[in-house]
Amino acid sequence: MGKWADRWFSCFVYLRDLLLSLLLVAALSPCDSLAQAEPEEDSGPLLISLSPLTAQRGSTLKVEARGSRLEGVYAVWIDQGGFKGRVLGVEEINDPVRQGTNPPEKQKKSGPLYRALVELEIHPATRAGVHLLRLVSRRGISNPIAFPVVDSPVTVEAAGSHQTVKESQPAALPGFISGRIGEPGEVDYYAFLARKGQRLRFEAVERQKFDPEATAGKFAPELALYRPGGSWFDPQRPTRLLFEEERSSDLMHVDSEGTYQFSEDGRYFLQVSGLFGQGCPDCTYQVRVVSCDQPGGLTDRNGVSSPEWFERSLSRSLTDNWIGKLESRSVKISGGAPAKEAPSSETAGVHSVKPEAKQIEPPGPPLAFVEHEPNESASQAASIPVPALIEGTIEHPGDVDSFKFQAEPGQKLAFEVETPEAKPPYFNPRLGVVDSQDHELLSNVERRLSMFNNNADPQVYLKAVRPKAIYSFERQGEYFLQIRDITSRYGNPSYRYRILVRPQIPHVGEISVTARDSSDGNPDAPKPIQISRLNLVRGAPKKLILTASYEEGFSGDLSFFFTGLPDGVEPFPAVQFNEGRAPLEVTQNPDAIAPKQQKTAIVLLARPEAPLTTEPRTVQLRCQLITNGKLGPSLLVREIPLMVVEGSAPGEGEKPGK
Repeated sequence: MGKWADRWFSCFVYLRDLLLSLLLVAALSPCDSLAQAEPEEDSGPLLISLSPLTAQRGSTLKVEARGSRLEGVYAVWIDQGGFKGRVLGVEEINDPVRQGTNPPEKQKKSGPLYRALVELEIHPATRAGVHLLRLVSRRGISNPIAFPVVDSPVTVEAAGSHQTVKESQPAALPGFISGRIGEPGEVDYYAFLARKGQRLRFEAVERQKFDPEATAGKFAPELALYRPGGSWFDPQRPTRLLFEEERSSDLMHVDSEGTYQFSEDGRYFLQVSGLFGQGCPDCTYQVRVVSCDQPGGLTDRNGVSSPEWFERSLSRSLTDNWIGKLESRSVKISGGAPAKEAPSSETAGVHSVKPEAKQIEPPGPPLAFVEHEPNESASQAASIPVPALIEGTIEHPGDVDSFKFQAEPGQKLAFEVETPEAKPPYFNPRLGVVDSQDHELLSNVERRLSMFNNNADPQVYLKAVRPKAIYSFERQGEYFLQIRDITSRYGNPSYRYRILVRPQIPHVGEISVTARDSSDGNPDAPKPIQISRLNLVRGAPKKLILTASYEEGFSGDLSFFFTGLPDGVEPFPAVQFNEGRAPLEVTQNPDAIAPKQQKTAIVLLARPEAPLTTEPRTVQLRCQLITNGKLGPSLLVREIPLMVVEGSAPGEGEKPGK
């Protein structure tokens, strides 16, 4: 049995690495990946790319915006103040499709492509961080593209070739680099100076996608580090330097990033290229280089200020009063504690009257606990209270960290995990709880049941690790919490984790706002489009589908409403049609790892006489919580820019009402 187990495990690891490689290969060819799909629900301007992608505070620069339906754009709109922008001109462009690098049969076009030249003036007091840039025309407001404003120096790729180290462009590092791989096979070299002992972190910042319909795939940049010097065959050829991550792991890297400590003073080269030779006019990149020695140097590289609530993510922070934030999304009863879920009609024996919610004590702040080795077995497990915030590391392959805690009969606990550094597909934190008999009660691994397959038999497979699992303990006793990587093959100091063990708090979780419903029963159906803008054509209704997650037993009612709507725009409640198709796949353990979801719909209508808008107005979609006849907090769901537009095509450069 041991021999077959080893063979099975080796096969599993091989398949995992093969799938990871296939995911990288599946990155679409350059122009395909950036070709725009036509959003059926919105005909406003559609942005594909910006170049450059980054700017320093206090600077003035010209930005090239590319996309479709950009004819007639007349204004720049950014989410916050501190900017002055003006459109200098718009022209139609024709990018040839290169055979062999961009299969034309798969290319999706949404009409002619346009190039808009925009001048941006950034005030010195503008907030450093990610801002959302959009363009405005008579068609409405465009989808957003992330535009970071930084304090560090920014090197913008200059015109001309940088294909070799001899043609390399000087760069001020630490800092940012913004450029474009304009055609397949292009390579950009940047030269910089480094000191002996200096440790730098290089990151290709992933382009944020705020409109899934705007980008069918993504351009994947690659980074490589070189020093001068060559070989006997070619003295002019630079020598490749491996990042620390490349020397310590046999996994193929998904994110283009790496750390290097320089052994001597000198001149070095950073190479930027496209994965598998990708390149196209919309293949823009942004490289961030920070010093590992500076406090705060390794900050969130993609952070964008947003009022939206994100809960089910391994990246959310569990340290910043997380329990208090959860309580703010629940309905308090007269003791200060969140209302517990009411029994169902089957258990309560009634149909229309819900029993009064029981009062529970609100959880106090969690006790911080740092794991210490050895703690792999139950006999070595350290005791933790409830609530507790555990910090630890899967330091080596096969490492398992164990902790023990006491549970009361009927006690409902939530187990949340955060990965501050390494994340999937590298670190896949597998969390489980076992009893004193070593019987596992729950885990955070989602198990999916496939109803149809080649063998015509239902089959179960492991889909992913989830950031939270909940459980209601039936018996009093001692239990053991265990965490490890989902395989026993990987582990290093970057496999850090935080686990929050706390009482469950019935609350409203994430709320999605889409233009179409998801269809679990039809795998070929298009994915729901997250709403990032509202261009309302006068007299044409626009339906929004709201999907709310009911977390940890929340059973109240939700009422949605808009604030700040312009004159002539009205919201109407609607019923969402459900075909009732049976899903092809279901989750086997939804009670532990998935929230219950409820859907509703709202229709927005701009009346035929509604005034046209010349600039966007930010409206708020809010949610009112109601439990047992008691009003809870009013939660901000999303802030959305809205315009009222005509249905006909605009004239060149004209504004509404002109």
